[in-house]
Amino acid sequence: MVQKTIIANYGDANLGKTESVKLVYEKLKKVAEKEDVLYTPSQLNGDICVILTINDVKVGISSQGDPWSAQNTLLKELIQNGCQIILATCRYSGVTEVNIENKTPDYRVYWTCNARLYELGTNPRIAPKGILNRFNEQWAEQIATLIENWCFA
Repeated sequence: MVQKTIIANYGDANLGKTESVKLVYEKLKKVAEKEDVLYTPSQLNGDICVILTINDVKVGISSQGDPWSAQNTLLKELIQNGCQIILATCRYSGVTEVNIENKTPDYRVYWTCNARLYELGTNPRIAPKGILNRFNEQWAEQIATLIENWCFA
């Protein structure tokens, strides 16, 4: 049986958390037997909220983690739908972190950060050409592999 787990990709704004979580989704949907799209990017201002079933394990993925967003509601919905594993985004601190931590009585929480390489003082943040995408791709590959392994354990 899979231990209930939330993987929280956390960090400051505009560091690629949403894009990295979407990359994990793209990788995992290739091995999923079933996909339930709860909310599309057009419904969530570019974010996603989906449930993938992999080897009878429900994996919830929510890329919305900004303050004043529907993050808490989406997390509750994934839990109510029986997701044993949830991948979500949040900020370093504040309400989005609290939303994740409030689920810990039932879920263990792993904190992770996608690639953090950018030039100081740039806005939007600028990294050396192409390397940030490669780092985020590697992060997504590792997180997808971890989740897939848990589903087949």
